[in-house]
Amino acid sequence: MPFQGHRSIAKPDGSTRDAWFEFVCGHCHTKVSGAVIAYCGADPDGLTRWLLCPECNKGSVVDRSGKISPGTLFGPSLIGLPPRINEAYEQARRSMSVSAFTGCELICRKILMHVAVEKGAKEGESFAGYLAFLEQQGYVTPPMKPWVEVIRRHGNQATHELDEP
Repeated sequence: MPFQGHRSIAKPDGSTRDAWFEFVCGHCHTKVSGAVIAYCGADPDGLTRWLLCPECNKGSVVDRSGKISPGTLFGPSLIGLPPRINEAYEQARRSMSVSAFTGCELICRKILMHVAVEKGAKEGESFAGYLAFLEQQGYVTPPMKPWVEVIRRHGNQATHELDEP
C-alpha cells in the first residue's frame, strides 16, 4: 500500500488493545509492553507501528514483517574479557541485531585472531596460523573444533567470495 499522507496514520490513545505491543527493547534490552505511538493503515496487526519503550523512553519501529528496529543484541554480555576482545564481541552482537551477517562473520574471525594474540601468538600471523596456535596450545579442544571450523569456513567465504554467507 503506497503512502497516502498523514491521513493513513492512526494514533491510538492507550485505551484499546492496539495501543500496546509487547517486545524486547533494542535500546535497553528489557521486555516491555510498549506504547504504540502510531501505526500506518487500517489494520494495526499487519502494518508498521512506532513504539515507545516505557522503561527507557526511546523509540522503536515494527515493520510489516514483524521485524523490530533497533533489534535486540544477540547472545549474552560477557564479563571479564580483555578490552579489545570485548569490543569485537559487542560489535559482533550489534551486527547480528541489524542482520549484518557478513560483518558478524568477519568480526568473529577477528575475535579468534585477538584471542590467539592474547594467548601468546605472534601478531601478524595468517588466520590459519592463529587457529593452529590455539589448537596446539589446547585453547581449541576437540569438541570446539566444529564451531571454530564453521567460523573459519564462513569467514573465508565472507572475505574471499561474493556469495552471501
